[in-house]
Amino acid sequence: MIYGARASSATATMVLEKTSEADLSPRILELRKKIQSSEYIDNAIMRIAQVISNKLMENSDELKIRKE
Repeated sequence: MIYGARASSATATMVLEKTSEADLSPRILELRKKIQSSEYIDNAIMRIAQVISNKLMENSDELKIRKE
């Protein structure tokens, strides 16, 4: 049984309703399978950390403490 989320524009309430796998795109099904793997999640976190680290290094001059 697969549940999809639907948010109503009139309220902030989220409604869960049954969604068959036939109604979902192959990409969504692939991603759902991948996120069940702790190795996949660990690698994704490492990639995100690397991108953030690279961005910080590119802008390292902006991070220096300014003495006034």
